[in-house]
Amino acid sequence: MGWSEFGRVRSEYNDEIKSLDEEILRIMNERKASANGKRFFPPTELIEEWSNRFEMEVSEIGWLINQLNDGSVPFYMPEGPGELLAVIQIMEKSTLDDFDYLLTHSMQHEHGSIVTLEINYNLKEDENIGHIIPHLMLEVTGPADYKVRRNGSHGGGGNTQVSFLVTPTLPFDLINIHFSLIPFASPMELPRKEVVLDKEVIFER
Repeated sequence: MGWSEFGRVRSEYNDEIKSLDEEILRIMNERKASANGKRFFPPTELIEEWSNRFEMEVSEIGWLINQLNDGSVPFYMPEGPGELLAVIQIMEKSTLDDFDYLLTHSMQHEHGSIVTLEINYNLKEDENIGHIIPHLMLEVTGPADYKVRRNGSHGGGGNTQVSFLVTPTLPFDLINIHFSLIPFASPMELPRKEVVLDKEVIFER
């Protein structure tokens, strides 16, 4: 069987969308030139103002700004983070709105670090909060230009754990490394479909 070319995916397009796309591309290039390789992230108050004005989630705006800051630099690791070299403690904690955020440790690999975040609802004995959805991204600042991406998450019952892949590998001495969490959720992501099964089921022998 011989090779064949991929066919073009059929999709709708019109002049209105074309005009919007061109304006987005123009503004992206203008921002990139003005930033000149530096990261610019607006203060929380301004993001909240934009959220109200443009009827967008704070996390969606955070995703967009993060993409504009890092999107021009490819995050490509064809062979993964490489061999595990060591595990170092971070143990930084913050509490906000009845949630405890704890950066526990970093797994130090050859080509990157995997940092673990634990989120715990600290009033869960009083209320069943259900599943936590962390629309958050780890921000790492220090002597290097660190890039971060989500590396997985799991949890339930008022607790969740998120891991982030950071490149280049973090130093073993974290005294000059600063961590924070920023809102982050793709505005293009479709809401997860839920199927409710609530009918009586009788098993027959």
